[in-house]
Amino acid sequence: MRKFLGIDIEPRNSPLSASQPRYSIVVIDEGGNVIQKMENVPLSRVIRIAWEQEISVIATDNIYELGSSDREVVKVLSLFPETVEVVQVTYLNGEFKDIREVAKLYGIEVQGKPNPLRTAYLAALLASKGAGTKIKLIENKTKIIISKGRRSGPGGMSSNRYKRHLRGLVLRVFKQVKEALDKNGFDYDVIVKKTKSGMEGAVFVVYASRESLYGIVKKMKGHDINLEIKPVYKTKIEFADKKESSKPLIIGIDPGIEVGVAAIDFYGKPVLLESRRGIDRDDIISLVREKGVPVILSTDVNPLPDTVKRLAGALNSKIYVPEKSLSVDEKQEMLNQYCERFGLKITNPHIRDALAAALKAYNEVEKKIRQSESLIRRFDIDIDENVVFRCIISGSTLAECIEREIEKKLEGKEQPKLVITPTAQQKSLKNANDELTFLKHENNRLRALLKSIFKEKEELEKKIEEIRLQYNAEVQKDRKIYELSNIIEQKNKAILQLQEENLRMKEKIERYNAVIYDLLRGKLAVVSKDSPILYVKNGKLFALGEEVNEELALYVDADLAVVDPRLLQDLKALQREKELNHDVKVDDVKRLIEKYRLSRLKEHNFSL
Repeated sequence: MRKFLGIDIEPRNSPLSASQPRYSIVVIDEGGNVIQKMENVPLSRVIRIAWEQEISVIATDNIYELGSSDREVVKVLSLFPETVEVVQVTYLNGEFKDIREVAKLYGIEVQGKPNPLRTAYLAALLASKGAGTKIKLIENKTKIIISKGRRSGPGGMSSNRYKRHLRGLVLRVFKQVKEALDKNGFDYDVIVKKTKSGMEGAVFVVYASRESLYGIVKKMKGHDINLEIKPVYKTKIEFADKKESSKPLIIGIDPGIEVGVAAIDFYGKPVLLESRRGIDRDDIISLVREKGVPVILSTDVNPLPDTVKRLAGALNSKIYVPEKSLSVDEKQEMLNQYCERFGLKITNPHIRDALAAALKAYNEVEKKIRQSESLIRRFDIDIDENVVFRCIISGSTLAECIEREIEKKLEGKEQPKLVITPTAQQKSLKNANDELTFLKHENNRLRALLKSIFKEKEELEKKIEEIRLQYNAEVQKDRKIYELSNIIEQKNKAILQLQEENLRMKEKIERYNAVIYDLLRGKLAVVSKDSPILYVKNGKLFALGEEVNEELALYVDADLAVVDPRLLQDLKALQREKELNHDVKVDDVKRLIEKYRLSRLKEHNFSL
């Protein structure tokens, strides 16, 4: 049983708001019976309910209530089940209508303006009756992504061996997928990520639906390797009944990582000049078909690149390849004349090469096209010249092509119907109608955006006022923080100085404790200013009347000093020798004292 979910945004809610917008939703079955209805529901819950209820169709009166842009809408809808259909019930036959008008067409009378819950129910009910237009979300294209697992693996000496193991797994899975696709005849492109040491990953772009790969390629998720299979979603909203232009085009392609695409019509006018990075074959086809029918696909190099060959096959276009690759000077000469004629300025090298290829092909067929155009205008029959142009390019003669068009008009008719060829004014009117349809679509989207922008504006004004009130307080706070930071920095410096001073004091205390300990044990002697041989005077140390280095003492004060007793004994002996031998000089005394100082201090292991 199919289930239909109708959805409508609540008043004063917007897809642009920071928080999730709220919606009214109604779920009905094929008979219109209500299964579930809810108000003030966040978008996350809507998505959960769609999965739980196994919804078949999501119906809305304005698809842009789900997101403020095509990209956002596609992102939201990609979270719903892959099999779900999305319908905008207010878009009929290329025109936007009020939901009440649509309801009236299906025999449903609506009194007054319906509230969101009623609108959600009407959307679901109308979708169940086949109203509206489907929105194309999923392209007929699937990505298969092969990558290494997330586990980092062992380190050390095993690291390189583990990396080789991962690359071997990637390569093996890559070969398995390629073999499966080739065996089942799938059309695909593949992008391989390689390094000097092997294959790191790969992406297959398969030109088939996700469902067609069931049972052929299976998902993998493990510590060492992952294989994901994802349907490719469109990047913009596209209604299923969209009509493509029938204008014949000459397309120039510059393939590569960045692809250049140029399209000109059969009058030489530029229709498309674009360069995009990382687009695949299907993206290029979609891009050019929006502008018209690619009749000739051309390149500026010879031999023909494989990418252009595949594109031509998919587009059913004739290929033009120059006899030899176009030189830079030849391309530049063509482009200079062309750009001057149409007021263009082309700096992108990929667009330049693509346009040069298209112009080269156009120059080859221009004469034939102008001749056919002249002859068609002589006929007072409604002949589509675009069809004739395409017919001529395919290889038929002008006469054969015109006769085929006349035969089409004779088929199934007793008499040929002669009509007047549409005038330029009528053609202009048709173009204007096409443009009007597009503008209505844009108007519908922009109206939804406008509501959300006003709401966003109010919220921003409130935030600005709050920020203005808080600004002065924040400035004062920053200033205070700066002042306190400076004070803390000064205090930290002072603390560091005191710590260093404290360390020095601790070292002195330890030395003085050792001196006191040795004094108490009788290992050291105290001399004062009254000692005859070694004495202290005004804080200076004298031996035998001569001022000597203070380092001979372990401690020196203003009136006393602490020394090794052996120093006193040696000085007494020196005094007696001096009394007996008057030849002893002062220098001899100083050398003796210095020798003593070095030996004694080394014994005590002091460093004063």
